[in-house]
Amino acid sequence: MRQQFLNSTGSPFLTTEFDQQNNWIYNDWQGLLTMDYIQQGSYGILDIIRQSHCPYLLTDNRHLLGSWKHANDWLEQVWIPQALAAGMVYYAHILAPGVFGQASVEDMHLRVGSHLQLQLFDTLDDAVAWLREMQAQNAKV
Repeated sequence: MRQQFLNSTGSPFLTTEFDQQNNWIYNDWQGLLTMDYIQQGSYGILDIIRQSHCPYLLTDNRHLLGSWKHANDWLEQVWIPQALAAGMVYYAHILAPGVFGQASVEDMHLRVGSHLQLQLFDTLDDAVAWLREMQAQNAKV
C-alpha cells in the first residue's frame, strides 16, 4: 500500500506507504509544501491509516524545505481528529533541517501533543528505536 503525490512540476512532495515488515506507516515529505499539497498528502496518509488500521506513523521531514506552519490550524482541527478516530496513536516525527520546518513542527507539537503520543527526533535511527519501543510495550499488554 504505497502512494506518491506529485507537485505541479511532476516531482514528488510525499511518498507514503504502509510498511508491513515494520508495522508502521512511513511518510517522506519533500520540497516546499503548499496548503493544497499538505491537504492532499495528509488525506492520502489518512486513507492508509484507515485501510491498514496501523497506529504507528513515522513522518520523515529530512527532505522538506521551508515552513508548513500555515497548515497547523487545519492539521489540529481537521486532520488530527480524523487520524485519531482512524486509529493513529504513535507519531514519530523526524525534524526538517531548517529552522522554519522545525518551528512548524514545534508549533504543531504544542497544539496536538496532548492528544497523541507525538515525539520529535533529529535522526531516523532515533525515531525507529522509539517506534519499536512503543510496539514492544504494546506487545506485552
